[in-house]
Amino acid sequence: MKKITLLTIVALLSFGANGQSLLPTKYGIKVGLNIANVTSTPNEGVKNIETTPLLAVAGGFYMEIALNDKWYINPELLYVQKGASFNYDYKHKWDSISLNNVNNLDEYATTNSLKLAYVELNPTISYKASDKLALNFGPSVSFLISEDYTFTEKIIGDTPPLNSVEPTPGTYEAEDLDVGINLGLSYYITESFLVDAKVNTGFMKVGTVNRITSIEEHGNEKKEYNFELNNRAIVLSFAYLF
Repeated sequence: MKKITLLTIVALLSFGANGQSLLPTKYGIKVGLNIANVTSTPNEGVKNIETTPLLAVAGGFYMEIALNDKWYINPELLYVQKGASFNYDYKHKWDSISLNNVNNLDEYATTNSLKLAYVELNPTISYKASDKLALNFGPSVSFLISEDYTFTEKIIGDTPPLNSVEPTPGTYEAEDLDVGINLGLSYYITESFLVDAKVNTGFMKVGTVNRITSIEEHGNEKKEYNFELNNRAIVLSFAYLF
């Protein structure tokens, strides 16, 4: 379904390029650096995560379709890496019965790494303010093709009691689709070679980090730490038009 949708959109854009303007349609390639990050919405009563940007790559195919001498449509079909590193602390509640009612709360610190890869379609609208400078904006549709989530954790303070059950591992549940918006500008070094900078803001939840901190057992109430993630990125790239 994803492949059919992508092929349909690209075909429509290519068809529209034939009758828009007497100015030639140009084709090119684009490569660059993606400074990716995420924003998070935690469940009630949970402290939010602390994030560190991920340096990744972006690149693919690029078109410049002239509507007139000022307005252009610049479709992009790109491979884009996104994600972030982030940390959060949580408290794990041990079985108070098996511990003879001793202090049954321990705090853990976690380190998480999330790497996502997308095929991204950007039907960008461009306004050429001058021969050198263009202002760009438009929607972004991203289809997830791979994910890699890893985490480590360590206890803060005392060692957990003997014969205690370790906390269940954290999980990440990914979403296949992300829709957002791009805002940026392009600087034309020559007619064929340009530098492009943009900010990408995702509108949809791209995944959920979940950690069960205590199970429903012996009177304990089941508790979870949930973080719903959204993509953010700054993309710096170079494009060459043929």
